[in-house]
Amino acid sequence: MTDAYVNVVSGEAILVQIGNDADPQVFAHDCIINGSRALSLTTNTSEQTIPNCTDPSKPDKVVRRVDSTDSTISGDGKLHSDSVLAWLQRRGKIVDVRVRQAGVWRVAGQYIVSEFTVTGQSKEFATASITLVQADDPEITDDTP
Repeated sequence: MTDAYVNVVSGEAILVQIGNDADPQVFAHDCIINGSRALSLTTNTSEQTIPNCTDPSKPDKVVRRVDSTDSTISGDGKLHSDSVLAWLQRRGKIVDVRVRQAGVWRVAGQYIVSEFTVTGQSKEFATASITLVQADDPEITDDTP
């Protein structure tokens, strides 16, 4: 049997792109997200147990249901000074965002800029971090042309 290995994806291949509000909308990767980026899709569930009517001495069965879904996008990197004012002005606002691996998958929707942090220390380059939380359920699709 031939060995099989994971088909790895470079971190740079995952892009967080911000819409420009034009018609038609154009999405571009902002250079301020140059270090790391993350997409987190979560589901909140609730559970109950259901008794066995045939044999009540048997363990109950656990059933779960989806209560809500959520997603968060985050990124950070060296501070790109050309982007700072735009991010400061987006705080608390809804922006059109998509996260994608080109040609493979895409998550797109409206997100709220919930956190923008700039950090600087003496004798080091400043950094920035950004967190966006979904304003509505995003669309998850393939990203093939």
